[in-house]
Amino acid sequence: MSLPRIHPIPLVGLIGRAEKSKFTHLFNHGQDVRFGYYCWYIEDDGKKILVDAGGTAEQAVENWGRPPETVTHVQTLQEGLARHGTSCEEIDIVILTHLHLDHMAYVHQLKGARFIVQKKEYAFSQNPHPTDRFYQSSITEGLDLELIEGDQHITPNVRVLFTPGHTAGGQSVAVNTPGGLAIVTGFCCIHENFAPGDKISKIMPVVIPGIHQDVVKAYDSMVRVKTEADIIVANHDAAYLDGEPVPPLSVSSVEK
Repeated sequence: MSLPRIHPIPLVGLIGRAEKSKFTHLFNHGQDVRFGYYCWYIEDDGKKILVDAGGTAEQAVENWGRPPETVTHVQTLQEGLARHGTSCEEIDIVILTHLHLDHMAYVHQLKGARFIVQKKEYAFSQNPHPTDRFYQSSITEGLDLELIEGDQHITPNVRVLFTPGHTAGGQSVAVNTPGGLAIVTGFCCIHENFAPGDKISKIMPVVIPGIHQDVVKAYDSMVRVKTEADIIVANHDAAYLDGEPVPPLSVSSVEK
């Protein structure tokens, strides 16, 4: 059986004006940043797997108050899955990295899926602290939830890693691919978080997300991902807006 690839499904492209520090905590103030909202499609062991359930342009404008001209609708989840010969109704497993609304927009279209979420994340989402405005407790109602604790194998080549800090119970998704172990981050970041440049690298090897609940746990989770992964898939980076698979079809091995 061939190893799976990770297929980005870009949903929204965004420009954060003078907002890079939203991703790189206390660094890069006043710089613009391009990023995206995504889902990630994987096939393994006869299962159709989706990582996260995406966000929408409407959310970005109406919920978060982003200027409309900085938000570009790319496609719906159904349109994105159709490009891979499947549909929302055919997804078997959805791994929710965390329950922020920009990762949850299409959950109720995935009617036949089993949803895997960390128990700590679900518990927090039901009574979120008022400082974290990205939750809506009712959004998980009616879903077939499987609450897990810690690292766990999902299929032979797909497993979750407990990576809290950005949220109370965030989980990243590790996939054995033809290019090595690829990890889709369970915390909102861009590639610059893992490659912060020579000046910052003298202080620390990673820069945590600007949005986090626990600075130490966020740092430790990032270091774990950077240490274990051969390929890091930063889950909001604009690099995936072209929808090309990870690793690319022409690549058999990739270095970090």
